[in-house]
Amino acid sequence: MNKNSFAKELANRLNCSNVVAKKIIREYNNLIVDKIQEGYSVKLQYFGVFSPYMREGRDVRNPQNGDVCKISSRITIKFKPSECVLKKVNEE
Repeated sequence: MNKNSFAKELANRLNCSNVVAKKIIREYNNLIVDKIQEGYSVKLQYFGVFSPYMREGRDVRNPQNGDVCKISSRITIKFKPSECVLKKVNEE
C-alpha cells in the first residue's frame, strides 16, 4: 500500500477529502520525525514505540576490491510494536 491508496482509505473512513487525508498523514509523520530528532521516544498506545538509536561508526570492507572504508555513526529508528498490534496481525 502506498501513500495515495492509504490516503484514499483514510479519507473514506474519516469522510473527508484526499487532500485533507494526505495533509494529516504528512503532519503525523513530520511530528514523529521531529520528536525523534529531539531525542524523544514516541509511544503510540495500542500501536507501538518509535525510539531513536545511535549506531556507532565502524570500518567495513568492500568485497570487490578489499578496500576498507569508514561508516560514520548515525541515528536510526527502532520500532517495537505493541502486543495489541502483534495479536491483531497474527489472528487467523
